[in-house]
Amino acid sequence: MKIMEVMQHIGDRDFPCVSDKCNIREVISRAVDFPHTRLIYVIDEQKKLLGVITIGSLMRHLYPYHYNDKVHPRDILRNIVVENASHLMSSGNVNAAPDETVDVVLKRMASTGAKEIAVVDSNGCILADITAVDLLKYYEL
Repeated sequence: MKIMEVMQHIGDRDFPCVSDKCNIREVISRAVDFPHTRLIYVIDEQKKLLGVITIGSLMRHLYPYHYNDKVHPRDILRNIVVENASHLMSSGNVNAAPDETVDVVLKRMASTGAKEIAVVDSNGCILADITAVDLLKYYEL
């Protein structure tokens, strides 16, 4: 089964995106709008995927004192200079293409620990968000 077939089963489901220029309050607001997500996708004006903000990194940014023993020195500087979504995002994107098979994408997700993945077109524009549960639901054993 191809990812595009899973997308058809999901339909026109909204997914959490913010502009790279959004401030942190807007990122938090978008996360609250999607309480079951683990990621916020950061996109440019053309909907091109630039990176992701994990709920974990957002929590560590907002509540660093709860993560004292887990804070890496590079995170301290990042927390000081964060003004917008592009400052907090991770740009090492794990994504899928619509024509890839579910098996290939599941393997990629398993190897990276991803629980959600963006589906992007050939230009890198985000088309959909697919979760591991979505893939398992339509995976043919």
